[in-house]
Amino acid sequence: MEPKKLTIHVNIDNMLLPMTVTDTEQEAVIRKAAGNVNQQLITVRERYKSVPNDRYYDVMVMLNSEIKALTAENRNDTKPVFDIIDTLEREIDEYIKK
Repeated sequence: MEPKKLTIHVNIDNMLLPMTVTDTEQEAVIRKAAGNVNQQLITVRERYKSVPNDRYYDVMVMLNSEIKALTAENRNDTKPVFDIIDTLEREIDEYIKK
């Protein structure tokens, strides 16, 4: 059975955007994300008052969001850490066997 879909509207920078959600958890995430974007827009507008046009604010927020996402993604990549641990374990085992 396909999950029930619901259309919600979120307001970003005075623009209503329709979004389709399948559950209340997804809706909460989308609404929180919209709130975060609005807050970031307020912050960059206060910090950078003289830009050529408003599009610069949008681009700054998009870039900042992507930087945060990539940084978080890199922090969650534990493979390099486990590779180092494996290497150290092998070296310790070899040393003990001597």
